[in-house]
Amino acid sequence: MDTQNTPVHIRLWNRHFWFLALANMLLSMAVYMQVVLLYRTMLDCGMTSFEISGVLGIFGLGIFILGGFCSYLVQLHRRNKVCIYAIFAVVVALLFPVVFPWRQFWPAQQVLMAVRLFTGAFFGLAQMVIMSTLVIDTCEAPQRTEANYAEAWFGRFAISLGPLTAILVANHFGHHTATWTSAALAIAALLLVAAVPFPFRTPEDNVRLFSLDRFLMPHAWPLMANLLVITAVLGIVISGELHYAPFFAALMMGFMLALAAEKFVFVNAELMSETVAGLILLGAALLIIISGRATHPVTVPILVGLGMGLIGSRFLLFFIKLSEHSRRGTSQSSFFISWEAGLAAGLWVGFAFPTRAAAIGLVLTCLALAVYVIFTHRWYLGHKNR
Repeated sequence: MDTQNTPVHIRLWNRHFWFLALANMLLSMAVYMQVVLLYRTMLDCGMTSFEISGVLGIFGLGIFILGGFCSYLVQLHRRNKVCIYAIFAVVVALLFPVVFPWRQFWPAQQVLMAVRLFTGAFFGLAQMVIMSTLVIDTCEAPQRTEANYAEAWFGRFAISLGPLTAILVANHFGHHTATWTSAALAIAALLLVAAVPFPFRTPEDNVRLFSLDRFLMPHAWPLMANLLVITAVLGIVISGELHYAPFFAALMMGFMLALAAEKFVFVNAELMSETVAGLILLGAALLIIISGRATHPVTVPILVGLGMGLIGSRFLLFFIKLSEHSRRGTSQSSFFISWEAGLAAGLWVGFAFPTRAAAIGLVLTCLALAVYVIFTHRWYLGHKNR
């Protein structure tokens, strides 16, 4: 019987791993804060929902821009330096809307789309280096699955903690302070990465400028497509709550419940149970939104956090087991790209079609569940390498 194989903690949590895990969370928080802050900026500029959707959605395209150069950069330069410079570029993008007087010279939509695209490109590069290279280099081979699993959870927490921080700081101390706070979090991530020593490694022969190594696993397209649709549902739900702090606090509660459920409920369950249960929880949350029930402010984010936490962990391990041993880093980047591109697509849908977003999300959830049960799970069992 195929059962769960969620990693158990072993001797992993040394100082260097803690630094990278926290760097991942703080950098992700800073970028998720930008979603809330740009949303408020666009409202102040009088932009329409469709214009807002374009600005927030283009981030998903930015994720792909520098990924093909990741392997080339980390082989020709110190890998931690590549990450540090990419994070610094993210800091510049975060501060641009409040530091530079752009409103006097350029249209708001074009400038903010460029900022968001730039953020996506360098955030993607930084995260790919962290997950595909730095985390793997700081631990022994038997620890790497646990390291990838834990690192992903730190990034997942940022989905709730980032917007929550942005809303609270902006409401109490102002928009500028919230923007500088997001930059401070990114700078803290930069310093944490800089504090971990990585020796320079001699590059391989015939290093190519553009490569799918540490970027994409084309043969994993069924997992990537299925995960992208699922995280699009998360983006759709979040798009309607960017002003509401309790939603993101409850979302964090859902993530914590998912973490506990993996350890105590699903530890010996059927292999597909986490994903199926997670999609059912997502569907229930969307039905509550559509019905307009009074339980929506608390129940929906808890259901969404619980569902996405279960799904994210299971798909991450699927990506790892689908890859060859030497391609583990590429599997991590592929998971990250699918997750972030789907989330950005969901934000686009949520703002482009605000009155129909919940219904679209429910249709996507049902589609993702059907495709997973009928095709993706069986395809994975026939193609996994471990």
